Amino acid sequence: MLYRSFTLFAVAFAFFSFAPTVDAQSFQEQISRSVVLVICDGLQGSGTVINGIDGYVLTDGHVALNIQTLVEAKSCRVGFPNTAGKPTYFYRATIEHAVFNPKLNQDFAIVKIGQAIGADMLTRPFPSLKTNEFTSKGDSVTLLGYSGGGDELSIRSGTILDYVGGFIRTSAEVSPGDSGGTAIDANGNLFGVPTRIVTITDGNEQTVYYELVDIRSVMNWLDTFGLNEHDKFFTHADHNHYHGSAVFITQTDLGCFALGRTASDSSVYCLMGDGTRLSFPLDTTFFSWFSDFDGVDVYDSETIASHRLVRNVTFKPGTLVKSATSPSVYVVVDSFGVLRLIPSEQKAIELWGPAWAGLVFDIPDAFWTNYTIGQPLDS
Repeated sequence: MLYRSFTLFAVAFAFFSFAPTVDAQSFQEQISRSVVLVICDGLQGSGTVINGIDGYVLTDGHVALNIQTLVEAKSCRVGFPNTAGKPTYFYRATIEHAVFNPKLNQDFAIVKIGQAIGADMLTRPFPSLKTNEFTSKGDSVTLLGYSGGGDELSIRSGTILDYVGGFIRTSAEVSPGDSGGTAIDANGNLFGVPTRIVTITDGNEQTVYYELVDIRSVMNWLDTFGLNEHDKFFTHADHNHYHGSAVFITQTDLGCFALGRTASDSSVYCLMGDGTRLSFPLDTTFFSWFSDFDGVDVYDSETIASHRLVRNVTFKPGTLVKSATSPSVYVVVDSFGVLRLIPSEQKAIELWGPAWAGLVFDIPDAFWTNYTIGQPLDS
């Protein structure tokens, strides 16, 4: 019988057990000094500076949130390493965005650096990393993080093994404290974030996988806050390549004047200004458009019923989808659910990178008729 368990990497800051480290001076200063120690309410993780001008740091959601209550940490601080890899320059930080939703494989947060703690500080802009969304299996991986308690920057190497549901599996070993740290390619570009260990038990045999959040999953989530919102935080190593798939999207606005539900029913509706409403048939459909349920208001049943139900909401344009009973993969191109077939794996890799299959959502057959098949993409 298969048994799967997950171990998150953040550790309570009070309990240290130091791990072997590699001298950070062997890496370029721009890379090693972009990796920071992140401490939120006594929980220690790591992070990557992704915008040195505005001071944005990417880390894991389970570092910045209480994963039981999903309440944001009251206090965070960020520590930059000196040339020996030891955290020396500390700053207060506030949480900009954070999510921990295992159902959707979402575990990431962005914190913003504030005032320095003490007299020692760095000159802005801070060192930061660009992103690469087009890695491949077999590519080299270098992991940087404050594993084992946050005393010193640790560096390990390996390769990319696979892409699974928004995660990147790697042979590079991760440890407690690495949560939210840095996975870079051979060119020093950020492509993943250490987040968990997966242990699969089959009878007497155990297999352990080390998994990173795919940077593209973070960007997709940020774009639920606004069109290309991720560009506020990230700088692409190849901006045109990442945004190449957007040329097929013809409409991105759903047009709701409000999101609503009744007190007795969890079904969420998009209420339109013309007196109609759209229904979200799946949680995954809702979360392709919105980051959380905070914007959903509760109305009496008469108010909801006064808006004529016209159709189901379809996945947000740009989402990759397939029928649950067919292998063909499509991209959604407008808010009415028009689909364009992706004609080949080569085309999918060209537009969305080798990890494209992990970005595909299944649509149950009962809702497949909500969509319309348009012209295939060019080969």
